[in-house]
Amino acid sequence: LDQLFGGWKIIDAWTYRVTRNAELERHEDEAEDLLEMIAEEVRERMFAPFVRLEVQSGTPSQLVDLLTEELELNRERDVYQIDSLLDLQALKEFNVSAGPKLSKYQFPKHVPVPMNGMPYPFKSNGSFAEAGGDAGSGESIFDAIARKDFLVHHPYESFESSTLRFLQEASVDPDVLAIKATVYRTSNDSPVIEALLRAAERRKHVAVLMELKARFDEARNISYAEELEAAGCSVAYGLIGLKTHCKVMLVVRKEKGSGLPSGLRTYVHIGTGN
Repeated sequence: LDQLFGGWKIIDAWTYRVTRNAELERHEDEAEDLLEMIAEEVRERMFAPFVRLEVQSGTPSQLVDLLTEELELNRERDVYQIDSLLDLQALKEFNVSAGPKLSKYQFPKHVPVPMNGMPYPFKSNGSFAEAGGDAGSGESIFDAIARKDFLVHHPYESFESSTLRFLQEASVDPDVLAIKATVYRTSNDSPVIEALLRAAERRKHVAVLMELKARFDEARNISYAEELEAAGCSVAYGLIGLKTHCKVMLVVRKEKGSGLPSGLRTYVHIGTGN
């Protein structure tokens, strides 16, 4: 603290956290541009009124009174004394190993779709390989699905080796013509978005319904929607008055000897995300 407040004498320090109201009024029916409306809502949220003050237990009463007055809160209703950490997310900074005594309680990683050798576009260690890289030549996930359907339960069954693998293989498979998907909530540097961009770069038709109303992820989804559009993907921003939360993906693949008049076969992933 003495480095942050040079020249000042530090008498004491107490932590506190404030919460703003994220429930802003929304008039979707009147919006001419849903993307711009959600972007404006995200900007307004930065200046929304305060609704809660959390203070470290033992914080001097005069300091709590000062914060309560400045934030225009009610001392009896809006102020909470916290005995533990104010932000438990900070615990993620600790890299703690389970150790041999606890390792037996770790849930085993289950691969629902058998690999039968590492298929293109995966390397021998299971990581994703770009075209022309050190990729394997095992069975494609489309061959596995053609034999039977798969029911997977995340996170107990590996998302990476099933749903993500399905999308990643489709993004580089030369026989895949189109990928259509809904996207609700993603992570930073999302491999899902990366695969969709890769598919667009390979001239596949990519259509995405990007749900802009995913609470607290609106800004990230707006950024991804604009990135997908710039890559040539067809992007819809959701439906007015509704929130699309289901996870759906459709892959259209050209298959010789499929027995279908058009020679096209569709593969579908459906998930609730709950």
